[in-house]
Amino acid sequence: MRSEEMIRTRNRFASVCLGLALATTVGCASGTKVADQEVGDVELSIRSAENATATQHAKVMLDRARNALSAAQSERAKGNDGMARERLEEARSAASAAESQAKSVQVQEQDAALKRQIEEIDRRIREFNAQASRR
Repeated sequence: MRSEEMIRTRNRFASVCLGLALATTVGCASGTKVADQEVGDVELSIRSAENATATQHAKVMLDRARNALSAAQSERAKGNDGMARERLEEARSAASAAESQAKSVQVQEQDAALKRQIEEIDRRIREFNAQASRR
């Protein structure tokens, strides 16, 4: 009986410690000011997506990233740093998704171009072989 009681006490203590640690972490993260660097990093993520042709191939996601960044800047100006961070994370995720989507389209386009080249080479080989067999 005594060991079961000790296990329950230990589990309760661990749960309380975990809860306090989580509350402290959340409180510290949401209580600190949003640094210019955090905003700058998200702006760079959006530029990286733009450079990956997201403007043409992932416009919806890119617009979502831009809108979230704008909302984050607005929340930051109001002093709502917790909400600003959430919007920054949304902007970062959307920019990353836009970049990935744009790069995926680029890879598909390159794949199609290579397939066309292979088909052309195959056609030339068949022509060459046909001419060689007639000789």
